[in-house]
Amino acid sequence: MKKYLLSLLFFGASLLAQTNIELISNLDEYHSSGYNDIWGYVDQSGTEYALLGVRSGTSIINLSDPANPVEVAFIPGPQSVWRDIKVHGQYAYTVTERTGSGQGLQIIDLSDLPNSATLVNTVDTWFSHSHNFFIDNGFAYVVGTDNGGGMHILDLSDPVNPTETAYYTASGYIHDLYVWNDTVVVCTGNTFELVDASNKNNPQLISASPSSPGYPHSGWMTEDKRYFFGTEEFNQVDITVWDLQDRTSWDLVVPSWQTNSGATVHNLFILGNYAHISYYSDGYVVLNISDPEAPILAGEYPTSDLWGCYPYLPSGLTIGSDMNNGLYVFMFDLPVPVELTSFTARSSARNVILNWSTATETNNLGFEVQRKSDGNYRTIGFVDGHGTTTEIQNYSFADLNPEIGLYHYRLKQIDFDGTTEFSEEIEVEFLNPSKFELKQNYPNPFNPSTNISFSIPEPGLVTLKIYNIIGEIVSELLDEFKEAGIYEINFSADNLPTGIYIAELSTGNNFQTIKMSLLK
Repeated sequence: MKKYLLSLLFFGASLLAQTNIELISNLDEYHSSGYNDIWGYVDQSGTEYALLGVRSGTSIINLSDPANPVEVAFIPGPQSVWRDIKVHGQYAYTVTERTGSGQGLQIIDLSDLPNSATLVNTVDTWFSHSHNFFIDNGFAYVVGTDNGGGMHILDLSDPVNPTETAYYTASGYIHDLYVWNDTVVVCTGNTFELVDASNKNNPQLISASPSSPGYPHSGWMTEDKRYFFGTEEFNQVDITVWDLQDRTSWDLVVPSWQTNSGATVHNLFILGNYAHISYYSDGYVVLNISDPEAPILAGEYPTSDLWGCYPYLPSGLTIGSDMNNGLYVFMFDLPVPVELTSFTARSSARNVILNWSTATETNNLGFEVQRKSDGNYRTIGFVDGHGTTTEIQNYSFADLNPEIGLYHYRLKQIDFDGTTEFSEEIEVEFLNPSKFELKQNYPNPFNPSTNISFSIPEPGLVTLKIYNIIGEIVSELLDEFKEAGIYEINFSADNLPTGIYIAELSTGNNFQTIKMSLLK
């Protein structure tokens, strides 16, 4: 077995950046043959495997020691530059663009790993070759086939003997695709198109994007299934981002994202707030897409010709396939600039008070405070962060005098390098008070100051007085006209002795009192 070290392979490429990604190992067993696609598999014991496309077949590699990956099986197949691999249950499926011995769909039983893997069937009933396919919810969607290259839908209820439910041709030639539940995004080489596959016997076209520059090649949906990140392989715009909130309309929100080197993009996968991308000459690239309309470079590691990557192994490893140099095992060091431990909101007087805390911070520039009341978030303020710290930090922001209504708030944390993360949103309903009320002061007992809140349902002259226990006025906090609303006033007892004090609120024919305890 041959293992080529990266320092030897990429002497010329070592000038490219290596950011937030650690190389664990590189295995190059078929250097003279060459490589193509990659996928991952986890057996019942939790052992992880790389399913590496070789031009002459499929290499199955044990990753139980990621620093020393070991091939445990090889399944020969048609000699082909293109090979695609997916997994369903305990079976791996492969397709190529070559015909001849082993043409069609190969089905490999992985249940006896790590001892062996077995080719259990080869199916060429409906097509002899294919460029790509996707498996979701027990169905395989096979594209780029002979006879025009539409989309075959195969039922995998019997995983060794699939049956065809439909052959969709309304989008013409399909190069690649992404599927979730009963919805398919197909990449035609000219447009991206959305297909309804809820009827597995009769898929229907929903909508198509405008013609895109270059060659719309592949892509992936964000986890909320709102945004589609598309790639094009002719190096004109590289990555585009489309808003599909309205499934009948393709809204282009990012017309192009490219690396500084001008390298050609190939495949893209999304996990959480990160897009994991294979570039032919830039290698493994990771984007922070917590704001899908403003992707930010989060990590990169150069290889010579990275065909694909797979970021979904439970261990957090990413495996990549380089056309010249085989398997790469990476660890993306997920940047966590801020550990947010709490985020709360409360109404106070005529304001909404937001409070949040962090346990640790790394390169934290600060927080944009965002509010939504009409379906769209807008920034209403900014609070400086504490840079890098391991101490607990507490923050507060007051949204002054909002209109009556229901509001949602969130924080957009910004790192010094522009990386962003959004908090969860919280909801506050800000209403006109329905009754005259003087609330208990807080804190109580207090020393030396406390807050007194009250609500009035109608406008009028309002007084708020403080009495000692024998009925003497010691402070007059308020004597003025107020609109209906909720208010809060601070009372300071710096010059008063320990004792019981009475707060009295009055307006018109209404008055209320509360007892307050001053302890010094």
